[in-house]
Amino acid sequence: MAPHAAVLLSLLLLTTCAADTHLHFFLHDVVSGSNPTAVQVIKGPASSSNALPDVAFGDTTVIDDALTETSSPTSAPVGRAQGFYMMSSQSGMVLMMCVNLLLTTGDYNGSTLAVIGRDDVMTTTRELSVVGGTGKFRMATGYVVWKTNSSSGADATIELDVYTTGLNGTATIDANAPVSPIDGSGATGKSSSGAAALRGAVPYGWANAWVAAVLVALAGCVW
Repeated sequence: MAPHAAVLLSLLLLTTCAADTHLHFFLHDVVSGSNPTAVQVIKGPASSSNALPDVAFGDTTVIDDALTETSSPTSAPVGRAQGFYMMSSQSGMVLMMCVNLLLTTGDYNGSTLAVIGRDDVMTTTRELSVVGGTGKFRMATGYVVWKTNSSSGADATIELDVYTTGLNGTATIDANAPVSPIDGSGATGKSSSGAAALRGAVPYGWANAWVAAVLVALAGCVW
């Protein structure tokens, strides 16, 4: 490949990398009480795990957990974590997480992030994968830094730092693209409640414009 062509290809790849988004909030997993947000739907055989008493390999719990701005469950709501987790280790407290993070405030109201991964509960900091999304997070990729903030019995508060990368200058693909009917009108709604917890995308529009100008100049040299 000619040197000019190699440089042109590298710059072209840069224009497709685009924006990074950092979101920070807390998840409240409530198993106890009269109104739990986490309900066990499958109980594994008692003899299948020696991890902890009353915990068995195969235990599966469905969740609709609150996401809030701070660690206090009464702080401003920013969304819901909906999905399930399953005890996936025969010898330790390890969960397989499969969760949709539905955001309900700010610029990302109505958008979702799909999170999946291994949650070693006894480890201070865990990392899970962002494997997609909807609304302003269509085709998002990234990861979640997942930390236990506090626990009481089976209930837990988890701190989430979500880092995602899309394909252009605002949050993911194109903020002006047609909204899926599934997203509804909420995908473009805004609310001040809890907005501080949803830290916006880093703008890269100016960088893309600069790279585009360089591409045009190089194109004249190469071809």
